[in-house]
Amino acid sequence: MSQGDAVAPARDPRPDLPVETARALAIAILVSFHVIGGGEGGRGLNVPYPHGLRLYADLLIDLRMPLFAFIAGVVYALRPVEPRQLPAFLTGKLRRLALPGVTAITVFLAMAQLMGSEDMMGGRVWEAYFRHYAIFWFLQAMLLIFAVYGSADILSRGRVLLPALVLSMAAVALGLGFDSDLMAADRVTHLLAYMLLGVAFVRHHALLRRHGRAVLLLALLAMGAGLAMNIATLRATGAFSFERLDLQSLLFGGGACVAAFLLLPRLGRLQWLGACSLTIYLYHILATSASRRVLERLDVDSLAIHVLAGTALGIALPVALHMLAMRWSGTRLLVLGLRAKGAARPAALPRVPA
Repeated sequence: MSQGDAVAPARDPRPDLPVETARALAIAILVSFHVIGGGEGGRGLNVPYPHGLRLYADLLIDLRMPLFAFIAGVVYALRPVEPRQLPAFLTGKLRRLALPGVTAITVFLAMAQLMGSEDMMGGRVWEAYFRHYAIFWFLQAMLLIFAVYGSADILSRGRVLLPALVLSMAAVALGLGFDSDLMAADRVTHLLAYMLLGVAFVRHHALLRRHGRAVLLLALLAMGAGLAMNIATLRATGAFSFERLDLQSLLFGGGACVAAFLLLPRLGRLQWLGACSLTIYLYHILATSASRRVLERLDVDSLAIHVLAGTALGIALPVALHMLAMRWSGTRLLVLGLRAKGAARPAALPRVPA
């Protein structure tokens, strides 16, 4: 099969891929991390080393956002786009990612102003929308990736995938990245390799299925090697590595993403949660912060209660917001990035990724 042919959709790989299960796992890991906190004076509970929660949170640094990027690559590859659809594709990405991001950043800044939290305000207000800011850097970086790589991939009919994958993985392993934080360009290298790995996972899914055991073994070996390197860092420094651009991160993150998609069951009943994943990502911190503040006022100091309650609320409240926003056309567009109910797609074009 040529690289050009690789962009053609498989017969129907979606039933074989645990996309929603992986999304649920990524959501749980992300929300629980922000409940636990960064451990360096940041927000959250700031659980210190050598507590098990700190070990859990920091060990999965190399999986949290890489898994989201891998899933984005899988979903992108499952919905092939023809060159003539490129304008609609890019417009859809702006609507689906930029509009909800702008709305969430505005809400975040308003809450920071209301609460008098200067550290949440960052620098000048406009910079929050265009520079690496809080958790919203992921949307900014993914928009850059879709605009640059997505355009090249679509126009070349997939021929740039393998060269781009090799180069991006080499960049991660060698610690190469961009210095600018404009549109979170400094995080693009971190995400691009895993996003492209997800694309390759789908486009070469038939090959992976034929050699499933060998691929799984290779993924587990890579994951194990990355874990061993990180444990060595823990023993030497007393903390897991915080570096995202190195060979250890690539081995653990890449191996874990591939292994997850080979081992996780496909749970279709989690589809409702997957539909809310962007809303959860954008608003979970407000819910986890509220949970922590309420429990602190109630003098609850049990870490287990904090983590369970914070994680549950961090998922439940954004889901409730998502369901509420679905009711009106304006909120569907601004909060969720979705078209109004019954809005027609361009008649000349088949369905493209939203």
